[in-house]
Amino acid sequence: MTGDDGPRPDSTFLPDVKTVEVLHIDDDSSFADLVATFLEREHEAFTVHTETDPRDALAVLETSERSVDCVVCDYDMPGLDGLDVLERVRDTHPDLPFILYTGKGSEEIASEAISAGVTDYLQKTGGTEQYSVLANRILNATEGYWAERYLNRGLEAIETAQDGISILNEDGYIEYANTACAEMLGYTREEIIGLHWETFYHDDDVEDVYDVLLPEARDGRWHGTTTFVQKNGEKIDIEHTLSYTEDRSLICTLSPQPTIDADASDLSAKEQAMDEAPIGILLTDPHQEDNPIIYANDEFTELTGYEKPDVIGRNCRFLQGAATADEPVQKLRTAIDNRESVTVELRNYRKDGTEFWNRVRVAPLFDDDGEIDLFVGFQDDITERKQYEEQLQSHSARLEALFEHSPDMFAVHDIDGVIRDVNQRLCDELGFTEAELLGRKVWDIDPTADPDRASSFWDTLPPNTPHRFEGELERKDGSTFPIEVHLIRLNLDGEDRFVAMDRDISDQKQRERELVQQNERLDRFTSVVSHDLRNPLQVAEGRLELLREDCNSDHIDEIDHALGRMDALIEDLLALAQAGEEAMDLEPIRLPELVESCWETLPETTATLTIETERTVKADRDQLRQLVMNLLRNAIEHGGPDVTITVGDTDDGFYVADDGAGLPESVSGSVFEAGYTTADEGTGFGLSIVEEVASRHGWEITATNGPSGGARFEISTTC
Repeated sequence: MTGDDGPRPDSTFLPDVKTVEVLHIDDDSSFADLVATFLEREHEAFTVHTETDPRDALAVLETSERSVDCVVCDYDMPGLDGLDVLERVRDTHPDLPFILYTGKGSEEIASEAISAGVTDYLQKTGGTEQYSVLANRILNATEGYWAERYLNRGLEAIETAQDGISILNEDGYIEYANTACAEMLGYTREEIIGLHWETFYHDDDVEDVYDVLLPEARDGRWHGTTTFVQKNGEKIDIEHTLSYTEDRSLICTLSPQPTIDADASDLSAKEQAMDEAPIGILLTDPHQEDNPIIYANDEFTELTGYEKPDVIGRNCRFLQGAATADEPVQKLRTAIDNRESVTVELRNYRKDGTEFWNRVRVAPLFDDDGEIDLFVGFQDDITERKQYEEQLQSHSARLEALFEHSPDMFAVHDIDGVIRDVNQRLCDELGFTEAELLGRKVWDIDPTADPDRASSFWDTLPPNTPHRFEGELERKDGSTFPIEVHLIRLNLDGEDRFVAMDRDISDQKQRERELVQQNERLDRFTSVVSHDLRNPLQVAEGRLELLREDCNSDHIDEIDHALGRMDALIEDLLALAQAGEEAMDLEPIRLPELVESCWETLPETTATLTIETERTVKADRDQLRQLVMNLLRNAIEHGGPDVTITVGDTDDGFYVADDGAGLPESVSGSVFEAGYTTADEGTGFGLSIVEEVASRHGWEITATNGPSGGARFEISTTC
């Protein structure tokens, strides 16, 4: 076995992507064209393809008519909304960046989008600044997407590499080997996994591996030529590299002995190889003052924007600038002074002043006498990876803040119901410390959970799909309170976990109980009014008619009038009681037509109606009809048979006014009280019903006297 001293770092890189293909889905073609224009102005790399029909956009993805790097989609669209599109995209393209860009923003939509696997969520705003924000979101999303794709390609490259690559555990057994490695040593991949490295060495060489190769690999790297023993017993000389990872796994690379072209000089071959390398390479001379650059390859000039004449003779610190951190720079200087290898990541600057993250690996090169000859430096642009890491850190920080500071209670448990994490709000509400809750079972704090059925129920939950139900939580003191639970199954750091967001609904349940009691009392009241009072009244009216046939008395008409008043009172009481009972069906209603319809159903009168409005209001038709009818009746009852009634517009609603005597100043604030009336024939409940209908719609009603006299009721419908 022969070896050379000093590490020779490997390199990784991401291909330079020239364009970002964006598929924008928005049913508003004018807005979609505007977005495309601004995005393509923001970044020359953007190419925006627009679809106004979500189905056409899905067809583009399904038929692979064009390469798509990111989907930007509106939410509120006919046929399919943004979440429907997201679900279908995830079925066929689970990792494709998807940004929900919507004018209909809400916490509920954002939560559903996150649960469905949206990459990012952005709400449309005014101004053109939003397009810069959208452009940055697209870049961040695609960079992570590309990084994942390139990582997969890197793994594929290892699988198909001509060099043999294997990974050994700390005890020296092979855990991974690519096909080339197995074939070089005469094995199949299945046969070589699990073998110890001693299997491939002659007995006389094993001790040298323990004493020389492995210690040097632990110190940084060992490289040289090794004689291996193949499965059939034959020996083969292979160029061999050993290095350790941080977790003490041993990386072994095998390269067949290269065939040297006798017609080409060794120096020209090396220069050609360096110029063809996909990473920046520098050579510096430590024997000259300030360690100047004596060689730069083509990729370095492509990376930095500097031509070779601008670089040769300078120290590489010219790439540094205001945002370059001191710590990695000092680490570089110390390693160079000590003639050691080093790898750092720092922010550098191109010739045009733009920043980029640079992974710099420097190693000393020694001559045959062991003296320092040159330094070699490898430069990788890792800007995309850094931005992706920062994005992940930002997302993690936001999720952590949401978890810890949410007004809702959070608990994370596993399939067995063991609580693995909780937020402070849950601890505060239950009276436990975090340490007291961790390790407990869900049914220890939720008495409604069934231990025999819970695990099987959780096991049937599909991932990333929220499920809502109600339960209870038990405090440390034994008291309980009702909760609404939103449960979602997630993969957290490779573990199957269930995240429960619990919300205290004690107030809601109390309101529901009060509403049930109120409705029960209302049912009893309406039953008494409509049955127990009306039946005796009808008996009295019938008996009165019989009495009228038997005798003639002035008292009969007075009794008939009193019974009629009681009947009117019963009708108004029922209308008032039922005004808030029935559910409303809101719809746009043309006010002129409804007023005219109400007027036609009133008893014949000599009063006059004037309609001076074309307003349309959103209301429940039956209840709005009740409001208008009562106001028209009120005007006739108080204004006299020849009164003129006008329905017209206000700035924020409409009014009903008459030219009668108007309201007494002393009672204008009392007209809506139940039972109040100034008319001999009035029941006192008509205006109470009007106020109740207005209140149910969220409107305000005021009673005043008009500028020319007469009562005026104004209804504000924009409150």
